[in-house]
Amino acid sequence: MTAHIDDLIARGEIGGRTVRILESGEVDCHTYPVGPLADGAVRIRSVRTAVSPGTELTYVGRSATNPYLHRRWDPELRLFVDGTPSVTYPIVFGYRAAGIVVESRSGRVREGARVFGKWRHTEFTALAAEDAEQQLLPNELSFDDGVDLAQMLPIAINAVAFAEGRHAGGPAVVFGCGPIGLLVAQVAKATGATTVYAIDRLAARLEIARSVGLEPLAAAGDVAARLKRDLGAEAIAVAFECTGSPAALGDAVRIVRRRGTVVAVGFYQGDATGLRLGEEFHHNGVEIRSGQIGNLHPSFDAETLRARSVELARSGEVILGGLPRYEVEVEQARAGFDALRRPADVLQVVFRYV
Repeated sequence: MTAHIDDLIARGEIGGRTVRILESGEVDCHTYPVGPLADGAVRIRSVRTAVSPGTELTYVGRSATNPYLHRRWDPELRLFVDGTPSVTYPIVFGYRAAGIVVESRSGRVREGARVFGKWRHTEFTALAAEDAEQQLLPNELSFDDGVDLAQMLPIAINAVAFAEGRHAGGPAVVFGCGPIGLLVAQVAKATGATTVYAIDRLAARLEIARSVGLEPLAAAGDVAARLKRDLGAEAIAVAFECTGSPAALGDAVRIVRRRGTVVAVGFYQGDATGLRLGEEFHHNGVEIRSGQIGNLHPSFDAETLRARSVELARSGEVILGGLPRYEVEVEQARAGFDALRRPADVLQVVFRYV
């Protein structure tokens, strides 16, 4: 057991059946001890946790690409620098979770309360009662809704905020119909886009997009030329790139109007092959904005972003738990990660604990 795992156990952040990503490239489920619960805290038993395919798969396999595995992040300089990598194996990850309070050392939150949060793929976790109180799952929302309230929907809302409202009153485009792309597209529509074109190469994902009120568009041929011929060169003010592909980012630059805005939401790694900045980016004065959740839009802080997420989920304007998911018992974590290698069949994977 490595030191960082010992620390997680001591803080109560992990316990019981827990998913690990190993240096061998494999994924397993290991049982860790459950530490004592501190005063003022609650213990939560996970009901559901969901894999974030865009981030977690970058840690898996012998050729894992996540930059934290290869360089050190210097928080003061805000630079990746050479040196001991920031992350080492085994990795215990996850940030899409919902569960039930099974033990409380505070009068603020009672046992039996349903809570959402961004804890790891672990059977038991501890939260400060104050934090748990702010993350109570509304009665009308399911645990499957809850797994996306703490991080995924906030990611989408924050990304759309970086459009600064320029998408309202006209069409917008989203590249990628994975979980994040589908949420970003729905938020863009809920906040004023007249039509949201959802672009993907997989027919099954385009059908999911259609089912939640989006306009599916196959990523075949020159999509930018197609849309601009149909709608006009100045029609699309904003495109959201949610695949993490530099080539798709290049297509997003091509699809927006002159002086249009591209919000980069995907997790880009390695060299930017396919992103040709000497063409439309240069000639049309396109603005590329990073819409990452690690840098909140100035209109939000953590509390207001969480409140807006709950509000939007309760309104029914955005479908969360209703998006297709492949469920496995947490002991079958390896099979769950393997299933994500079949994107034509599996949109997202959820681990069950009870």
